Amino acid sequence: MERTADDVIESFESAKEENALDCYRTGQVVNLPADHEVWMTGDIHDHRTNFRKLVAAAKLGENPNRHLVLHELIHGDHSGPDGAEDSWRMLMQAADLKIDFPSQVHFLFANHDLAQIHGEGIMKSGLSVCEAFNKGIKRDFPGHDMAVQLTITEFLLSLPLAIRCPNGLWFSHSIPTDDQVEKFDYSVFERTPLTSADYKKRVSPVYQLIWGRKYTEAGVKAFAEKVGAKLLVTGHQAQETGWTMVGDQMLIIDSSHNQGVFLPLSTSQDYTIDDLAERATKFVAVDLDA
Repeated sequence: MERTADDVIESFESAKEENALDCYRTGQVVNLPADHEVWMTGDIHDHRTNFRKLVAAAKLGENPNRHLVLHELIHGDHSGPDGAEDSWRMLMQAADLKIDFPSQVHFLFANHDLAQIHGEGIMKSGLSVCEAFNKGIKRDFPGHDMAVQLTITEFLLSLPLAIRCPNGLWFSHSIPTDDQVEKFDYSVFERTPLTSADYKKRVSPVYQLIWGRKYTEAGVKAFAEKVGAKLLVTGHQAQETGWTMVGDQMLIIDSSHNQGVFLPLSTSQDYTIDDLAERATKFVAVDLDA
């Protein structure tokens, strides 16, 4: 059944409110409780099969102490001949999931979210993913596209920046580069609401957090010390085999292809980086019919 513009707007507004009211959220960080489970994902980028597998396997309704972390949901590979893509549907499914399980589903703000808000020209296969996203909204909601886009922007801006667990796990879309770590504005994690200055291109703390790449083991260690984390798990960088390590404190995972992975973990168990890698579960191994 097709969603009307009014229905979509109402759902995104409700999910935005749930993000703000998240019982575990303080400022821009979701602090998960002890003795719970958390399933961390990498970038999903509208991989619909992986998302279906993730939701089906998580069985959130049967596991009230299980949490699901989602990020980088939009901008996939489903563009039509008109150059439009409809990853708003993936974002909508995730928003509906937040409404259904408000204390179990959590998001992380990601660079493609900010790019969509800014209208930046991220290119895939020679096409602007932001332009393709906008074309999809215009095609699917003629006459209401601006209202739908505004509501999506407000929903994206409601997403937290990080998730912390009692056992020292820290989840964020990425981390700042080595040369930004020392001068990075760590107060961004405590402030609410954030302002437009916090999202400014290149110089803002949000931008630096979610766009960072090519960090070294030393940079990872410095950031972990600053945020009081033992181990970091991020996405942002494509991984052909699903994951990679950066030293002994960081795991980068990818959920956007058949060999992608998700990471089921405890919020209390003590882990090493090797333990995290061993827990990485490939989507291809998940049977939807099981």
